[in-house]
Amino acid sequence: MQRTLAAAIAAVLAIAGANLPMDVEAGALLGAARGAIAKRAINPGAQQASKQAAQQAAGKPRDVIIQRSKHPEAASHIEHAQKNGQPTILHIDRPGAPDRRAAATGRVSLKRKPSPHYERDEYPPAMTKEGGHNANVRYIDPHDNRGAGSSMRAQTRDLPDGSKIRVVVAD
Repeated sequence: MQRTLAAAIAAVLAIAGANLPMDVEAGALLGAARGAIAKRAINPGAQQASKQAAQQAAGKPRDVIIQRSKHPEAASHIEHAQKNGQPTILHIDRPGAPDRRAAATGRVSLKRKPSPHYERDEYPPAMTKEGGHNANVRYIDPHDNRGAGSSMRAQTRDLPDGSKIRVVVAD
């Protein structure tokens, strides 16, 4: 009986990621199992965060808010793009961002800059699957552009690729 119990506990611990030899006594395995359970009880936030990330990828989009008071040109660009057919619900896809950014901004002439310091801003952003060659591109102030991008990255940092976001402009 003790050997069967030890084998069962060892199998459960192996599935849970514990790295224990199979010939450990049942008492030691029970102690290790109790310790693992106690750690999970002490830090339920990590398990909850993982569960939320998985739900986020599959279900309801997370609102990503761009504040008009902090990023007026980016906010105006987002509203304009959304009113003209660009989606509000986007899907995070970070690995393809450089190619999508090049596809979006590469067709916008640098000769059309309203000021030598302005940058090309694209919506949907390159970090989303919807960005790329069909993106709406506008020249905006670089501080505004980078600030809005930084805000968006901070709000989506914990989301895995494939997660849905909804880009919202707020006052």
